[in-house]
Order: sequence, then structure tokens, then C-alpha cells
Amino acid sequence: MVIRNIKEFLKLTFKKKLICLDIGKKKTGIAISDQNQSMVMPHKVLQRDKEFLLKVMNIVTEFSIEGIVVGTPINSEKKINRMSQAINDTTKNIDQFLFNNNIDLPIFFWDESYTSLEAEDLTKEFFKTSKHQKKHIDKFAAKIILDDFLKEYLNLNEKKNN
Repeated sequence: MVIRNIKEFLKLTFKKKLICLDIGKKKTGIAISDQNQSMVMPHKVLQRDKEFLLKVMNIVTEFSIEGIVVGTPINSEKKINRMSQAINDTTKNIDQFLFNNNIDLPIFFWDESYTSLEAEDLTKEFFKTSKHQKKHIDKFAAKIILDDFLKEYLNLNEKKNN
């Protein structure tokens, strides 16, 4: 279920494993948090093929995921662009596929602006060639998105507790 209210999403996913999807036209990067949401690991890059929805569902069940964060680009006017709309549509398909398979997870959109550039800088340290870097960059972008989300989430909780 797509949730627009961050407080509701946080309430439903407190101390639970999250997955982040960095959805692109051809590939989707995936990162996963631990249950305490203190650590995020880049997981894998999935091709957007016929088996895409099944592969996402398999990761969700294998890792006991209890919430999904989806990166979406937000432009300076905070308007939906063509890519944002494509990501919304893909997310609805994922949600429906999971629901049809008796998996009902909260889904929240998070700004992914500039994460690919950050991931490019980060992966230069890990991979010697640009070919290897391109192969892995999407999962590192997903890691950055989820890290950003969790940092903001921790700030929200700290402000609430002070």
C-alpha cells in the first residue's frame, strides 16, 4: 500500500527491515537495511524483464522485508515529470503483484535527486573500470537513497523525543 504520510510509514516500519528500489528504465537497484535500520547494504541490480516483479517478491520474502522505500526524482518545482510518473506506475504494479501474492507492505516515495552522481563518486573507489562501475551503480544509488531516508527518519525521531 502506497503511503503518502511519512509518520504513518515510520509507525508501520519501526525497527523493521526495509528495502529500497532505485527504479530505472532498464534496471532497478536494490538496497536492504538491517532490522534496527542502522545499516544499509547494496544488494543487487535487477533487469526490468518479464520476471522483474517475481524477483522483487522473492527478495521481499527471502529477507523478511516489512517496508519499501522507492526513490523518485523531484524537480525544483516539486512537480511530477515523465520519469516520476513511470516510477509511480511501476510501484503500483509492484504493490498490486505483492498484494495478489498475499504480501501487503507499506511503500513510501523518497527524493532520489542526485543520488546517481553520488553513487558514481562512491563506486569509483570500489571498481577499477567504468564497465564494472556501471554494472553496480544502481544498487549503490539505492543504498544512498535508503541511507538518506533513514538519516532523515532518525532526525524526525530525535526531534520528536526532545
